[in-house]
Amino acid sequence: MISLAGFKYRLALESEGGPISSLEEGKLEIEGISYAQANARLRDGLVHFPNAELYSNAHGTGVHRSSAVARHIAISEALERWAYYSTALGSEPARYGFEVDPSSNGFAAFPGITVGPARKVALQEAVERYCLLNWWEGNLSGRLRTIQGTLVDVLEFPPLLGQTAVLLHSRAKSGSHIYGHAAGPNLSDAIQKATFEMRRHEWMIDAWNAQHADAPNDPFEFRSWYFSTAQGYKLFESRTGNSGSRLAKNPSVACDLEVVGPWSRYTTVWRFLLKPPSLSFLSDQRDFFYW
Repeated sequence: MISLAGFKYRLALESEGGPISSLEEGKLEIEGISYAQANARLRDGLVHFPNAELYSNAHGTGVHRSSAVARHIAISEALERWAYYSTALGSEPARYGFEVDPSSNGFAAFPGITVGPARKVALQEAVERYCLLNWWEGNLSGRLRTIQGTLVDVLEFPPLLGQTAVLLHSRAKSGSHIYGHAAGPNLSDAIQKATFEMRRHEWMIDAWNAQHADAPNDPFEFRSWYFSTAQGYKLFESRTGNSGSRLAKNPSVACDLEVVGPWSRYTTVWRFLLKPPSLSFLSDQRDFFYW
């Protein structure tokens, strides 16, 4: 996928009149390899963003071996979030499927030559969330395996729309249970992306537990913390025990459109939305595996 981020994202910086007010960068180690992590923040007033306790308040985060690419990913996520909030509260929410799923599921941004790369990334996220939700609600089973030479368990879901989704579990050095999920064109790609998410979960949980004796207040952040505990893992493990061949019903595509707005000057934002089995994942239920 050819990216124009090097050119377009310079214009997105506030110093050039754009929406990105700040970029921060640090270093992370994943499986013994050093990565750059970047956080991007939007100008005040562009989005409503609740204060987070467990996770970063950044509007976008990127992780990559290249610091430039990490910054570009962070800016993409921030612009995607801007598009989501603007359209969710805009004049045509039904056009983008918000009556089916009011969350940001299926949104993606990519500054490509064509709209194709943004749609591809949006499709992968849609498949990831669709499989995860259907699995937790008992409509889908996966194949459980262990990555050779590691302590990482992989729940591999049946291919869907040309993509493979996975859910990873492992134990942090601290003893906490950690998770990551993603989808990609093949199993290897999906596992690599999910590993980043799993290690990010580890960092957040370990940092929280080092400073707090209780759980976060936000229901979604509580879930992230709860499933890291022995009690939460017991519930998670009970769901992975069924390795049958149940398949979710053929997915219903609720949205497959470019999301056009002021962010389009800098990137293409696309929403590919598959109708979820229910909206229970958006409830205050604190033992639902989704955050």
